[in-house]
Amino acid sequence: MLNFSTTLIILLLLATTPLPAQNITLVKEGKSDWVIVASPEASEPMKHGAKEIQKHIAEMSGARIPLSESITPSANGAIIIAEDGNLQSEEFRIVTSIPKEKNEIPKIEIIGDSRRGALYGCYAFLEDVLGCRWYTPEITYVPKHKTIIVPPLNIREKPAFEYREPFFFEAFDKDWAVRNRTNGNTQRLDESVGGHIVYGRFVHTFQELVPPELYFDEHPEYFSQIDGKRMKGYFQLCLTNPDVLRIAISKVKQWIQENPRATIFSVSQNDTYYNCQCEKCKAVEQEEGSPSGTLLRFVNAIAKEIEKEYPHVLIDTLAYQWSEAPPKKTKPRANVRVRLAPIGNCFAHRIDNCEKNKRMYANLKEWAKITNKLYIWHYSTNFANYLQPLPSLDEIATSLPLYKKHGVVGVFYQGSYESPGGALAELKAYLCAKLMWNPLRPVKPIIDDYLRGVYHDAAPYMKQWLDLIHEEVRNGKHAFIYDSPNADYLTDETLSSSDKILSKAEQVVANDPIAKKQVEKARLWMDYVKLMRLPSGDSRRTPLIKTLVEKFKRFGITRAKEGEPLEVFFNRIGS
Repeated sequence: MLNFSTTLIILLLLATTPLPAQNITLVKEGKSDWVIVASPEASEPMKHGAKEIQKHIAEMSGARIPLSESITPSANGAIIIAEDGNLQSEEFRIVTSIPKEKNEIPKIEIIGDSRRGALYGCYAFLEDVLGCRWYTPEITYVPKHKTIIVPPLNIREKPAFEYREPFFFEAFDKDWAVRNRTNGNTQRLDESVGGHIVYGRFVHTFQELVPPELYFDEHPEYFSQIDGKRMKGYFQLCLTNPDVLRIAISKVKQWIQENPRATIFSVSQNDTYYNCQCEKCKAVEQEEGSPSGTLLRFVNAIAKEIEKEYPHVLIDTLAYQWSEAPPKKTKPRANVRVRLAPIGNCFAHRIDNCEKNKRMYANLKEWAKITNKLYIWHYSTNFANYLQPLPSLDEIATSLPLYKKHGVVGVFYQGSYESPGGALAELKAYLCAKLMWNPLRPVKPIIDDYLRGVYHDAAPYMKQWLDLIHEEVRNGKHAFIYDSPNADYLTDETLSSSDKILSKAEQVVANDPIAKKQVEKARLWMDYVKLMRLPSGDSRRTPLIKTLVEKFKRFGITRAKEGEPLEVFFNRIGS
């Protein structure tokens, strides 16, 4: 795959030097006699891809190449968007062909499945060949070339993971999501751009499957037994009770009927502990060597019944908290997706090289032995402090290749999903999108490219700042997703040096509104940390609170902490 710098060098050199015959001149001095072809039978996503190529080439060169349903007699070249049923879902090819006969014209063929494959091929052509970038929903880069020359191409790609969801507020944007080739459940991807993976129910569904308010009074045996007592409220289900299984199967069928577009439904534990300790559940747990065995037998039984009527539907569950360790005997059925969710990990270091992650890494390897359809629920923010930088870029860079190595097929990276403006959210979403497509890409060029595209002349300072906030964890300190602002990797020296670096960054982009806004956002994150470290009554809090309130409004920030309304946060800090 061509990288950003290579693409620019090729385009610039080819525009000014004699070219061998195999190169294709798509636009010359702002004019083109080509045509972009999508047949009348082409799907809406394929036609959308054709329009996106037209739009971006026009912005790049000034040439608006016409759209057509066939190659017109006057055309001297054609970009053809076509379907190939032999390619896998989301796979595409980009191929150039040079005329061999007088009556032929040069072609750039972009071929894939009609839903998302050909569309992704259009974006790959724009990004990897022509150098376009979509860094954030607000910041894009389209290079300017009056002449566009395309080298010989024979590209074939498909995503590394079938399910790719960077779960950050900014990544929900429709155009950003499809242009960066993600397909997550919460991303606003309608059928015009090929849709996305649709969960009928997403997670923590036990409370809805068998509601205690409906069943507990008459059937306490449906629910967790803890220390000899059946528990009413937000606990778990008794997974060996046959009536619980019957009710759950009926409920899942109801969900499917209510949401026929969905292809995956979660049958997963409530977000708490208290798995059932009744005699039957304990017996299964002991036989399997883990409570996940009891859970997986229950999920498999549901999946078996669902498959009879709905063979296209998948059933999803969690390996999380008490169910993280895999069972010894039971394996997930083919229509079951287990999502391993390592909530207790250190997110500063490699999964396979950190003392805090040994248990999770062992679980990952064991799950990979019993299923080749493992999903991951990962974490990429500080949930107690959305605006506090979690120094996890190194971990992201290494974990996605590791997941691919161990056979993971779906990845969900949970970030600051409730509000824009989370610390490092846009960079992490962008990096995740790139590595979810191809986890073997070198990470440094992706980050450097992002910094240039978003921070412009301040990019060197922002690179220095990123290194600064990662320095302590690179020297061995750990980072977790509920760390306080007094975390040991946020030293006084880190905060002081951050101020100096960001001041220099602000100075060099003082007349650049786009980059200036982004640097000010980074300053906000560090101001937040400084404020939250100060004791109540400290006079230094007043100007920091004033700055936070103003920037929250300007950046549209509606959450500083998971689940906490902004007015509660403001009351808490005394604004």
